Formats: sequence, structure tokens, C-alpha cells
Amino acid sequence: MLLALGATVALMPSVSKATIVGSAHDFYTGSTTNLLWANGVTGLIGKTANVCGECHDIHKAPNPANGPLWVHAPSATLSYLTYDQAGSETFNALGLTVSLGTSSKACLSCHDGTVGINQQLKLGMDDTTTATTSFLGSTNSTAVIMPAGFYPVVNHNDLTHTHPIGISYVAARTALNTENPSFAELNDPTATYFKDGGPLIQSQLKGLGKTQMECSTCHDIHNTRTMPRGQDLCTSCHNK
Repeated sequence: MLLALGATVALMPSVSKATIVGSAHDFYTGSTTNLLWANGVTGLIGKTANVCGECHDIHKAPNPANGPLWVHAPSATLSYLTYDQAGSETFNALGLTVSLGTSSKACLSCHDGTVGINQQLKLGMDDTTTATTSFLGSTNSTAVIMPAGFYPVVNHNDLTHTHPIGISYVAARTALNTENPSFAELNDPTATYFKDGGPLIQSQLKGLGKTQMECSTCHDIHNTRTMPRGQDLCTSCHNK
């Protein structure tokens, strides 16, 4: 009986108790996140007392289109070169519509290298928007900008060298299955993923109806899930 109980526990899906606190995106007061690769900054001294406040505001967020309750300054880039503009015949043959979702634009407001990671927009009670600097770098008292070409920063507006985002996973799967009915190149998003104990793909898809592939499909910024790594992450979607 003890052996059976042990086997049952071993087969239970793992549950991550980690959060954004203490993660690479933890910029609250006293944080010592290493940003040595960002303009020589070696650490951060926060001005806010909570992790959430660097990106979110519970009231009076300036523009919902920038992200959920988003107060981080939006990207300086107005439009992006997406994967459909990379010249990939195999991708373009699928006929997918590419449109970046809010969650991806929120990520890119830091990760395209055009906006300081410590810049915020605050909406006052009189509905006027003011820009602020939320924390100071130890060697830079102004906005800390991640230079393009440094991981994990894309080259400003060029997303053609990254995994496609802003596309419908469901539409891509349908197109591929139509092209080759005898072989499913993309896995069923509702199927149980053996390492997670649940429908990993569908749980990570975004947008209305949970169909969209966005940055946060593969990257869990709040660090709340036990995500597969390496080839396991790739093969959770791709049947290769």
C-alpha cells in the first residue's frame, strides 16, 4: 500500500510555488537585480515598495491598450517587422494573419531596447499623464535602456529573427493539417501534456478564445508555472 501511495505522489503534477518576487523582473525597493549588461548598471535601487508597482497600477492606468493596468512607458516603436515579413516561404504559405497582442506589446515596451526599463507613465486625478522614473541605476540616474543586440533585447522593431508571435496557433495547426492530413505538425492544444498534468498549450495561449501565440506563451514573467525547458518546450507544441 505504501508503494502504491508513493507511486501516486510521484505521478502528481509538480506545482511551482515561485512568484515574480526574487525573479529577474523583481525591481522593487532593495532589489539587486544584476543589469551589468545594461549601460554598465550593476544593480537597482527602487523607489516603490512592491514588485507589481513597477509595471502595474491598481487605479488610473493611462492606457489599457498598453497592457493590463500598465504604467510602464510604452515602446517608442510604432510598428514591428514580424515573422511574415522575414521571407519564410513555409510560414507565409500558411496564410496567417499577424497582429501583436497586448501582452506581447507590453513585453516589447522593455525588450525592444527603445524605452528605459525604469520609465513609467502616471495618470493623475485630473486625467493628465506624467512621466516618472521609478528607480535609479547605481551608475546611471536617468532612464536605463537595454541596448539593442544584447540578450534579451530584440533589434528595436525587428522581430523577424524571433519565433513568430501575434499569430493564431489554432489557425496555424488547421493550415498545416490541411496541407498534410496524414501528419499533425502541431499538437492538439487541448491535449494533456505529460510533464504538466494539464493542457499546457491551451493554458498558455492568449487572447479571446485562448488561441493566440504571444511572448507570454513561452515566457512566464510572473514565474507562476513550472514550464518545460529546452526541447521539451519546443515539442510541447511541435510534433517533431
